[in-house]
Amino acid sequence: MLIQRLNMDNTWYLEFDGLKLLVDPWLEGTEVDFFPWFNTQWHRTKPMDYANLPEYDAVLITQKYPDHYHKETLKKLKPALLIVPASIEKSIRKLLPDSTVVALGKKLAVFEKNGVKIKFYPSGRMIDPIYDAFLISDEKEAVFVASHGYFLAENTELQHTNIKTLICPFNEFQLPFYLGGTISPGLKGILHLNEKLNPEYIVATHDEDKHAKGIVIKTAKITKNSPEELRKIEGLKHKILEINDYKAITL
Repeated sequence: MLIQRLNMDNTWYLEFDGLKLLVDPWLEGTEVDFFPWFNTQWHRTKPMDYANLPEYDAVLITQKYPDHYHKETLKKLKPALLIVPASIEKSIRKLLPDSTVVALGKKLAVFEKNGVKIKFYPSGRMIDPIYDAFLISDEKEAVFVASHGYFLAENTELQHTNIKTLICPFNEFQLPFYLGGTISPGLKGILHLNEKLNPEYIVATHDEDKHAKGIVIKTAKITKNSPEELRKIEGLKHKILEINDYKAITL
């Protein structure tokens, strides 16, 4: 399996033997939640140039929010195939009418292409913020993508024993309860997923120190967890993998 950062936040390239995936592409401009005065963010580190992107078969959008579902980037890319949460199906079909769209949710939880399965794990929340997760796997190995963390129910069946990589936030990001509460659970979330999944590697995502303005950043409480600090914790010290540049890594 191959993994590559495409920005220093939450955009990734994942390559399995049968499928090449672009995950949450955000390669230019800002992301605005609701109104600019509420939350506007933009990259501090320049993402990879469009011209240097690896070839890909499909785009996976993991969340409905604009730092994952970034319309300006998608309009530039015009991907032939998108796998998206059902919550944005109508929007993305309107945005990219010539693309094939596979919507994952209650009606369809698993999509398979070329021997690679993408399984949707709903958050279980009924009101925003709603953060889902995805298990991407072939017969040999799997990647669990939880860009805002994820808490697996006791009866959750993963149906895969070799979780090669867990992609999740290291930092804890908290807002007042009336603005959404826990945006990323930080250490608590890492420990939970490490216990449930027992991944070989754990990689940080969505922790970029972005430029930001608006109510969200003014009210946020951020607790940073560095790779060095996490390696001091029993059960994590040999799993933390730092990816701090745009070079592809084979795992």
